Amino acid sequence: MIKEIEYFEKISGEFSPLFSRIFAAFKYKSGSDNAWQQVDENGNMTALLSAVDGNFTLVATENTDFCEIKEFVSFMGCNSIVSDVPLSSSAKSYALFKFCGNEDTEIAQEFMSLSKDSTMNEYKNFYSLLFADSVNDFDSWYCDFSKKIVNNDAKAICLKQMETLVSIATVPMIYKNTAIISGIYTLESYRNRGYSRATIYKLVEVLKKENITDIYLWCEKHLEEFYNKLGFEIKGKVYIEMEL
Repeated sequence: MIKEIEYFEKISGEFSPLFSRIFAAFKYKSGSDNAWQQVDENGNMTALLSAVDGNFTLVATENTDFCEIKEFVSFMGCNSIVSDVPLSSSAKSYALFKFCGNEDTEIAQEFMSLSKDSTMNEYKNFYSLLFADSVNDFDSWYCDFSKKIVNNDAKAICLKQMETLVSIATVPMIYKNTAIISGIYTLESYRNRGYSRATIYKLVEVLKKENITDIYLWCEKHLEEFYNKLGFEIKGKVYIEMEL
């Protein structure tokens, strides 16, 4: 049975970096964004599930009823799930990395970060870079992301060159001492100059100063060597099921 989460707690004895995505949906419920738990006939939790902007995340156990999960997600109008286990043989896998190196804190670059004092124009500038290759809804993103920034539950760092924001890295949600870096993007005309590396290291530095020590990201195969050189080590896999 799947029911709405009334209070958040991780599955006993289990840990997944994806808890941060579950926690985000639970803490910042709005519209269709929500978090649920699956329980067995004895009331024992067998899975955690969330939706943020229509994107579902699953933290599973050996007792998860995947058929019920798939039916529920489809009923909610979505056909994709990010999970720490594959739901089927067609699930696409990504390497899950954890930062285990030492960030280069001597990088001579100018950075900007979003804070509780940031203006809407600053958010718009970050947004334009973050979604440079896609179409998105600024108002919805701003409403959600600014709340997390104010509550110190999210981070966003940009590198500047001559007043132009050229590279960005974000953490959409922080759960306790765990963060997943995403939204890594550098303008095409500024690539191959070490800007992505510098921005990621700056974000890692900011996170560590706030005792956020478990820093993850996931990526496709062709980027694994790049992140390995930056000090990230493969700790597992993340799976995305695209056709339920």
